[in-house]
Amino acid sequence: MGRKRGELENWLRRIVFGGFKNNYVIYIRYRVESGEILKPVPGELIIDLRAGYIYTYDEVIPLHRVEEIRDKNNRVLYKRGRYEG
Repeated sequence: MGRKRGELENWLRRIVFGGFKNNYVIYIRYRVESGEILKPVPGELIIDLRAGYIYTYDEVIPLHRVEEIRDKNNRVLYKRGRYEG
């Protein structure tokens, strides 16, 4: 029996495999000296999604660092809710 996918993974699968990556921006939480920041990653930079990770051309991002997903009109489609930056 497989595990149940969460809302975040369902959104990311829609983006990565749905053919409209350039319509979305994924906001990733990064730690810096002064605390945490959200870094936008345009959907077109994502090349794969598997085993709990997002693969881009130059990094591998664990899904637990995804804080928000927005569409090209800057509407929030998904928000984790614990970021207070």
